[in-house]
Amino acid sequence: MQRITREDALWCALALLAGALRLARLDAPLTNAEAASALLALAALRGEPVVLPNPLLGNAQMATFALLGAGDAWARLLPALGGVALCLLPMASRTSLGRRPALLMGALLALSPTAWFVARESGGAMLAWALALAAQLAWRDNRPWPAAIAFGLLLAAGRDAFVPAVISLLAALVAGASPAAMIRAWPAALLGFLLAATGLLLRPSGLGDAFYGFTRWFSPPPDSLSATRLILGLLISEPLILLGAPLSFVRRPTRDALAWLTWVIGGALSVFIGLGSDAAALLPVVVGAAGLAAGVYDALVSEMAVRPSWMWGIAVVLLAYAGLGVIQYAGQGRSEWLLTPPVAVTLLIALAASLGWTSSDYRLPLANVACAGSALLMVYTLGVGWQMNLARSDHPGEAYRRDAVAPGLVALRHDLRQISIRVTGEPDALAVQVMGEAPPALRWALREQRNVTYSDQPTAAGLVLTPPARQPPAAGRFVGSSREVIVRAPLSELSCSPLPQGGFDCLGLARWLAFREVRNLQSERWVLWLRDDIARRGGGIR
Repeated sequence: MQRITREDALWCALALLAGALRLARLDAPLTNAEAASALLALAALRGEPVVLPNPLLGNAQMATFALLGAGDAWARLLPALGGVALCLLPMASRTSLGRRPALLMGALLALSPTAWFVARESGGAMLAWALALAAQLAWRDNRPWPAAIAFGLLLAAGRDAFVPAVISLLAALVAGASPAAMIRAWPAALLGFLLAATGLLLRPSGLGDAFYGFTRWFSPPPDSLSATRLILGLLISEPLILLGAPLSFVRRPTRDALAWLTWVIGGALSVFIGLGSDAAALLPVVVGAAGLAAGVYDALVSEMAVRPSWMWGIAVVLLAYAGLGVIQYAGQGRSEWLLTPPVAVTLLIALAASLGWTSSDYRLPLANVACAGSALLMVYTLGVGWQMNLARSDHPGEAYRRDAVAPGLVALRHDLRQISIRVTGEPDALAVQVMGEAPPALRWALREQRNVTYSDQPTAAGLVLTPPARQPPAAGRFVGSSREVIVRAPLSELSCSPLPQGGFDCLGLARWLAFREVRNLQSERWVLWLRDDIARRGGGIR
């Protein structure tokens, strides 16, 4: 029986960590952006003629909905698994990357708030970038056929495939991959693309969908995030990798470092020229910076390895204390959690200094201080990721979030089921009419209604949903109740404003940077109208 090594145990622990962070609480209501793609997959599953801009994701979601049901968690399951795979892919190249650098890169990606956020969103970007990284690493390790299959699957991502494919090819060539081997493996790439785009040949129209998706990449959605907002979110979320990555070029850069730099530059260019529309556009920057920073932290760990082992035990206890403080207070929006990382890092620096002063080698004290600073950044990264993705995942003030589902949408869905049960004896059986341009999140919330119509014409429906400025056109008397379904934060207004007496007022910006507090939230409301007879039989509405 083969003995499990410490390295194997660490990779297993990393897989559990990445899985727990990405798979927890996936059942929150889908936002507009998420619901748009999930509705297309659901419509295709029901046999409706639709175009899937990302056939890879659409076909996979169709299979998931057919097996597990069209739920919020199942719509996010595949991107979440792709996020876990992204963290574990360095393990496949640990011999060439270096065993400890590969492990550290996986750990940096597992803790990354940006990679964490994208993996928990229902979209195809995470799958595309995971396949791009898999293709690059396989080409780099002279495994052209697995690389070609991964690249073919990547092309089937359609709209989400363009930038990942270009960066993966360039980075593989910089890392020393053989162009001749790439060309010889094209049949495997073609086969992977064909099977993924057509859903194992069950949906031939997926080929046309993929090419349509390629053209859609050049037309970002109208609600795309600005480059300033994306870069600001990256700076406040990823100091652990952004500070470590530049240090990798203190020495002569290796081919691997230049390959990861290709990811960083390619991702930054796509954001600055306006082609990136959401947080997924930052993934190449995060992956490339993690690859660069892993080498720096590997050198730091090597320097610290000569320290007594009991120091690491004390450091783990202190970091656990700081992490618990972050989890306890970050989700409540309270400032106490900001005190725990400085307390922990102060103790770490004191411990490191007391040990370093006994040595004549000045590198060791500096390494101890660097280790303490890295520990602080790790705790901060954990806090940001926890707050962004789990503690307050529906908060509209996050830099990467376009909009958030308001509690009113959840209450609306609950009320519809209860009224239907009281009136018909069954959930989702009551006829519902929706007037106006319903947002995708509202359409997704009504997906299980058996009799729902989207029309402005008079009908016999006893339950009508309208925007606030409209009333139901059907005959009879109605009673209405307004619900907030979508909420947005105008982050473009966050800036330092000049004061009449001179100087600037930066309090609003500072409070957003620390606590994500935003004033003047914008909301989208809908009105639930019940006809008098339905209201009497259903017990009214709250």
